Amino acid sequence: MAFTDSGTTDPEPKTRSRPRRLSWQWLTGRPYLIVTLIAVGALILYTLITFGAFRYQRVGMDLGIFDQAMQSYSQFQLPHSAIKAQVPFNLLGDHFSPIIALLAPLYWLWPDARMLMCAQAVLFAASVGFVGWYAVRRGLGRVAYLIEAGFAVSYGVMSAACYDFHEIAFGLPILLWAVWALREKHDRQLIVACIAMVLVKEDMPMYIAGIALVLFFTGRKLFGVILGVCSIAVTLLLILVVIPYFNIDGKYAYIGSDARGLRSISDMALSIVHHLISWPGISFLLLIVVTAGLGLRSKLMLVVIPTVVFRFMADDPTYLGFHFHYGVLLTGVAFMAMIDAWDRWPGWRRISRGTLVSAQKWLLLIGGVVGLIASGGVLDLYGLAGHTQMVADRTAVEAQIPTGANVAADVYLVDQIVDRTTVQVAYPWWTDETGAVIQADWVFLDIQTRGFYNPTQPWVQPLINELTSSGSYRVVDQAGRYVLLERTGD
Repeated sequence: MAFTDSGTTDPEPKTRSRPRRLSWQWLTGRPYLIVTLIAVGALILYTLITFGAFRYQRVGMDLGIFDQAMQSYSQFQLPHSAIKAQVPFNLLGDHFSPIIALLAPLYWLWPDARMLMCAQAVLFAASVGFVGWYAVRRGLGRVAYLIEAGFAVSYGVMSAACYDFHEIAFGLPILLWAVWALREKHDRQLIVACIAMVLVKEDMPMYIAGIALVLFFTGRKLFGVILGVCSIAVTLLLILVVIPYFNIDGKYAYIGSDARGLRSISDMALSIVHHLISWPGISFLLLIVVTAGLGLRSKLMLVVIPTVVFRFMADDPTYLGFHFHYGVLLTGVAFMAMIDAWDRWPGWRRISRGTLVSAQKWLLLIGGVVGLIASGGVLDLYGLAGHTQMVADRTAVEAQIPTGANVAADVYLVDQIVDRTTVQVAYPWWTDETGAVIQADWVFLDIQTRGFYNPTQPWVQPLINELTSSGSYRVVDQAGRYVLLERTGD
């Protein structure tokens, strides 16, 4: 205190407190805030990729198919898609994915195909946050942030984020939840998660069967057997009863002699042998090994076994890889297994634990760089601002198509007009997936499309010549690489 001339006292002047600065030391005491920031960063990245891919014309007909389904769901109707067939085609008769109906209210706000990809970005970002949260909970310290970031930009996740929209957007967070519940022995949550997986897609019970394997080989045999039997029963119910009920041909299209999935027993056996000695099969297994890393020691990797076996049994080599959306669920399980095994790896022979952990960190860093580049994410980001002339030409031609018109469009153009027209894919052979001749009033084509092997086996210009020479269509507009034809009425 200070005395004045009058003998009174004045209070000591108060010192101003300095504003607290955001520092790494401050952040390290709040690990879940860092986890959240990484997840938000992933959300921003995935959202930018969404709009870049759409503008750059790198999304295909799958996005359009789901968009048409959401248009139906948002109007309280069954999910139909004109892209799949010109006759009414219920998508529940193709794949059983009723869970996507949860997104229908979003279409009341913005009925646009990009809304689906934004929703997918949110679901993937939430999954990234879940992985980071689990790693922190396991006490991995700063390594948890590296694992979370590595997962966010891994090849499997980035490929799915760049490639259209799929029901797997729901499958990833639900599967991560199920694996966590399995590891922490939260049986009620595990059962609920398994029920939710059934609503994602008819092949998700294979992951349930993998969870049953983990239960069986970790001493919980009865629970494992019951869950395994249920997974088989549900799969058979879906592919033999439920999906055929909704299918226009009364069957499940991915099994049988002419299917791209499972054929006869002898064909499945031959496929396994062929894939095991082929480069796609070998590289597929190597990708799983490299992605899991230390996680190979964890029994949680048993979760992927049924799915991997199915991939090798299938006739389609597209399933052998992490490209498109086929690797995102495998990546999710691999990272959960990595977290599970990280702090309890004792080393191997003369290789110390420290050496193994260091190698795993480098794998995460390298995998992130590869994921960004190999997935096409960098190209999608460039698509936000580049290719201005291409976009201008496409927009100019697209503007000539009347709202509500019946259009056959290139596989990479359907998404541009799917929300204001009735659009189907213009196949080179000019029939839809059911074999019916395409009936469309307008045809919207890209001469330089990469669809259906056009770069090496050009088909667009011959198709234009065929349609115009027959007198059925006439060219009404062309700008750059884009051509618009209208039916003549003859």
